[in-house]
Amino acid sequence: MRKWLRVVLIAGGSLLGLLILLLLGLAWYINANKSNFLKQITGQLNDRISGNLTIGDMEPSLFRSFPNVSLALKKVVLKDSLWQRHRHALVDVDYIFVRVNTLSLLRRHVDVKEVSLQNGSIYLYTDTTGYTNTTALQGNGGGKKSGSKDADIKMLNLEHITFELENEQKFKRFTLEIKQLSGKVQAADSGIHADIRSEILAKNFAFNTTKGSYLKNKTLGLHLSLFFNRQTRQLEIPQQEMRIDGQPVMITGRFNFSEKPPPFYLKINATQVLLKDAASWLSPSISSKLGSINLSAPLDAEAILNGHLKYRDTPNVLVTWKTTNNVLITTMGEWTHCSFTGRFNNEIIPGAGHNDENSAVNIFGLQASLNSVPLKADTIRVVNLKHPLLHGHFQSQFPLANLNSAAEDIPILFKEGNARADLYYSGPVLKDDNTPSSLQGIVEVQQGAFNYLPRDLTFRNCNATLRFQGQDLQLERVTIQSQKSTLKMEGTIKNMLNFYFSAPEKIALNWKITSPLVDLNEFRSFLVARKKGKKPVNKKVQGGKVARQLDAVLDASNVRMQVLLDKVIYANFTAQQVAAELSLTKTDVLINKISLQSAGGSAQVSGIVHPQGNNNTFKINAAVTNMHIGQLFYAFDNFGMESLTSKNLRGIVSAKTNIRGNILDNGTMAKHSLFGSINFSLKNGALIDFAPLADIGNFVFRRRRLDSITFENLSNTFQVEGNKILIPPMRIASSAVNIDVNGVYGINGGTDIKLDVPLRNPAKDSAITDKAEKERRSRKGIIVHLRAVSEKDGKVKIKLGKGN
Repeated sequence: MRKWLRVVLIAGGSLLGLLILLLLGLAWYINANKSNFLKQITGQLNDRISGNLTIGDMEPSLFRSFPNVSLALKKVVLKDSLWQRHRHALVDVDYIFVRVNTLSLLRRHVDVKEVSLQNGSIYLYTDTTGYTNTTALQGNGGGKKSGSKDADIKMLNLEHITFELENEQKFKRFTLEIKQLSGKVQAADSGIHADIRSEILAKNFAFNTTKGSYLKNKTLGLHLSLFFNRQTRQLEIPQQEMRIDGQPVMITGRFNFSEKPPPFYLKINATQVLLKDAASWLSPSISSKLGSINLSAPLDAEAILNGHLKYRDTPNVLVTWKTTNNVLITTMGEWTHCSFTGRFNNEIIPGAGHNDENSAVNIFGLQASLNSVPLKADTIRVVNLKHPLLHGHFQSQFPLANLNSAAEDIPILFKEGNARADLYYSGPVLKDDNTPSSLQGIVEVQQGAFNYLPRDLTFRNCNATLRFQGQDLQLERVTIQSQKSTLKMEGTIKNMLNFYFSAPEKIALNWKITSPLVDLNEFRSFLVARKKGKKPVNKKVQGGKVARQLDAVLDASNVRMQVLLDKVIYANFTAQQVAAELSLTKTDVLINKISLQSAGGSAQVSGIVHPQGNNNTFKINAAVTNMHIGQLFYAFDNFGMESLTSKNLRGIVSAKTNIRGNILDNGTMAKHSLFGSINFSLKNGALIDFAPLADIGNFVFRRRRLDSITFENLSNTFQVEGNKILIPPMRIASSAVNIDVNGVYGINGGTDIKLDVPLRNPAKDSAITDKAEKERRSRKGIIVHLRAVSEKDGKVKIKLGKGN
């Protein structure tokens, strides 16, 4: 070994040994003078405070701050004079490590350079009367002893310390669980500069406990540089980074303790933070309101808090944010490609307080797309967050086909056309808020084409102006075409916004329809049970609440219609100058009044139709005036009769009917379904090629023409019972024969009619004008008694005999 190396090792070992001996000596010295040091420490401190400081034990910690010496103070408790009443010790820690100047110990003076606290609490408590346990830190009037020197503490370390400030009088509470904190302090005449590194869990950070805590249960990673100006008594926090639950944010602020109550200012900036995370940093009364806005991508946000450390003070909070190409999720659906700026402020009217009633959330310059439907909104405001109301101006212009991707379950499939919307909306935000909504503005539809899926109907050349007026909707200049029909419409929907979600069955549409031609054969699907309006499944489509509700509204709402049609076609029926008043409910079609011209006469109809799919029941009251009976039978498919058809009948009929029955989903009458009464009067009537009369000719009147007989007037009241028509006694006085009729006519079998036929020729009495005399003479002579009965083959045969 070289000589110089040997010298270095010997010198180093000697120095190390000397230090060890010195430390051992210091340890012995401290233990030997422990009671003196404890007395000195507690005495000096108790001289400067009015409380009671106790230290359980003290021992040296030689290697904690080598080469200096640390004193470990165990179980240090500082209580104020009223501790027995409130039971909150100002300081209660298991260990306080005090690093002291080694040379000062040799002079029997404790020069403290660093203090470390472990495992315990610091509790600053103020009760409802304003008394605070910090009075324990006030001087006891003894003053500083001559020649004493203040400890120059330059470093403070905390580990597993709970710091709590509770002010019951001012409703403030701050609870910080300090996992680790290390601070360096540099004191000068101008002020005190502190550099703090810490990891803290904010259990409570409530400026007003009635409003809840900011930063509730958030982990704070702090590396802060603070400066307290002795002259201005301001605590300055220069702009620097901190972390909230790992999210980096920039913070700056100041606290002014020269004023009472002390004002404070805090500014926090976060880039690329989720709105829900940023909102969770605020108090529940604020974050719950911002929670209604759900953005899936991060944004840039800034929060500014201005307030005072005083009783029940809620700071002024201003939160601003901006984002581009984000996704906004609302009850209306998922808005993609969102770009906008936003602001929250809890003091809209200066001086009116920092409260929910004076708060607002604003969104500016919104541009977004709801499943291919673009939307622009220059300003959206949510005001009075106690009972929040939304106000916004929305604009959009798009092809109608884009609406097909708005939801899977809306009942309309658009093919062509364009739409433009310019709307002002005002309404509640909360689900259970009954404040009326208001929508002002227009939606215009041009050259639209669509399929109405529940009825499988196709329309084209659709144009409309939808004018929203508060809660009501005015439909103007509506034109629509099907394959054969053209409709012009206008209408009003009252209270649509109020009942759209809450009670769609209360929505009433007043509708006026005019048309040169309506072919009702195109609308037979209304006789079928209404189908659900679902499109082919597209997993990417997530329908909004408004779109999903549309099918329910169309199904449950009520429609009152006034109809003026130049011409109507249905199967074999044709009518002109049709005027109708109809009501459509979820279950029924109410025919309040229909007047029309058809078959050379006119009719008045009222009743009800109850669509049930394959079996659609109806009740009809009708008054027919001067219609051609042959045309009437043809129009209504001979009313289900086979032996008596439109080909057999001539004449002008007037009638009053009260009929109920069933219509099948193909529009035809269900067999044997008619029940009711028919009171009729037939003028200038004729029976042509009517088989039962031809059968009578096989028995009598072979020389008279019974294949075509005429009669001036014929009237009676028939009862219809399913497949039977009950004929009360009546006389058919014709040109060829007089017949007294009574019995049952079976539409599909079961006919049993008694026919009394006088043999006297009616022509012999044609000159008689007295009706009673004419009838008396017609019964002179022989009367042939016949029966018309149905055979097994269903045909009606004429037989001799009265029968039973």
